[in-house]
Amino acid sequence: MAAETTAESSSAPAQAKQTKQTKQPPPQGAKPEKGGEKEKGKSAKDLKKEKRAAAVAARGASEASTESSRPTLPTSQSTDSRSNFQQHQQHAHQAGGGGGPSIPKRPTHYSEPSALSLSTIQQNLFFSHLPKQTPPDTSAALTTGKLHPIIVRLGVLMSSGQLRGANARTMGMMSAFREVIRDYECPDQAVLWKDLPIYLSPMIAWLEGCRPKGVGGGNAIRWLKSEINRLGEQGDRSEAEQKDYLVEAIGLYLRDRIEFADKVIADNAKEKIRNGDTVVTYARSSVVERVLLEAHRDMKASDPEAGFKVVVVDSRPLLEGRQSLEALSGAGISCTYILLPLLSSILSQADLVLLGGSALHSDGALYSRSGTAIVSMLAKEHRVPVVACVETYKFGEKVVLDGVSSNELGSVENLLNLPNGLSFGDASTPSTTRDNRNLTPLHLVYDVTPPSLITAVCTEIGFIPPSSVPTVLGKASSVV
Repeated sequence: MAAETTAESSSAPAQAKQTKQTKQPPPQGAKPEKGGEKEKGKSAKDLKKEKRAAAVAARGASEASTESSRPTLPTSQSTDSRSNFQQHQQHAHQAGGGGGPSIPKRPTHYSEPSALSLSTIQQNLFFSHLPKQTPPDTSAALTTGKLHPIIVRLGVLMSSGQLRGANARTMGMMSAFREVIRDYECPDQAVLWKDLPIYLSPMIAWLEGCRPKGVGGGNAIRWLKSEINRLGEQGDRSEAEQKDYLVEAIGLYLRDRIEFADKVIADNAKEKIRNGDTVVTYARSSVVERVLLEAHRDMKASDPEAGFKVVVVDSRPLLEGRQSLEALSGAGISCTYILLPLLSSILSQADLVLLGGSALHSDGALYSRSGTAIVSMLAKEHRVPVVACVETYKFGEKVVLDGVSSNELGSVENLLNLPNGLSFGDASTPSTTRDNRNLTPLHLVYDVTPPSLITAVCTEIGFIPPSSVPTVLGKASSVV
């Protein structure tokens, strides 16, 4: 029994060794036997792993060869450089005279920036993107042959400030385009509704360079381009008929969107002015002037003894309120003229604040002459209602959060004129005043009034809250 057991145990390892030998893969180049199992092919995943491993190995070999090829400094040279660096640190530490870190020395050519350069840098940083009113080059504009003479004349008037106000500039621009269309001749082998926008593009760009057209002017130009494109949908018309259609359409736009709108606004706003009221207005607005003049006329027609007072608030350097003062006082209205710093002393007696506007954005913010936001803020502080008179063609789709992102840099020539007739820096002024090297004059033309400071907006469609601007834009999208 013991012999049989030992024989069985000795035969078991032999069988295991024999099975291991049968499981070993055949050597390379040897063909598998017919009766044996075929070698299974590798999957795509295994092939990708092997390829990646080979690439990593090749990259490591190239880095090792690069390290070995780099020149090495001799031991003595590296030791000398290290000792020199330590000596340099010790000398610097002794020169500093203390245990703390040494103060870095500025180069000899370094100089502290002056206040003038700092102010210039700040102005360039915050206001360099804003357009500045500069005299246009009329000679170069006329030599190009792409600009109509009436467009050049209009650009000069807008740039010099002789044509000021959103309504006046828009009406002047559209009237000039009406004359351009009348004189336009369509080239041979060209279509009018395709060639006319190309013909007007350099003129629009010229006017934009003379003075930004604003929201109202931009809406008017978009409307004109849409009317030109509509000619392609109206069938075959002669060139004269198409030009007559555009000329008539421009006249209707000016009549309905500006002239008739101002009349309706005046009829609506004058109902808010009662006998004995004190109305405050700022700078000059053609719509507000019309409201006050018609309210005075109707009040005198009903009762000759009735009347109201107007406080005209103005600010430098434009002093536009003087023109309103002349027009209102000439009509027999009792007026008071003050500057903006004195407004808080008169608002306690006011009953209504009437303001004009250059644009009204989709968030309800009023974009108007610089200083309007201060008037509105003080009026709300004194609990005086603020009514903004704005036509719907001035409604814009943008959202403006401040008055720096989009504004204009006005002229600073009259900004430094003193009340005694002298200009800033004359010989008769003190020496401390003449030293204007550290002075950077800045004149922002517009500011933004938040909608929370506006009580209501008077338009040709009635009184609306400032938050209703998107609704009006949606309904008037086909017109604007």
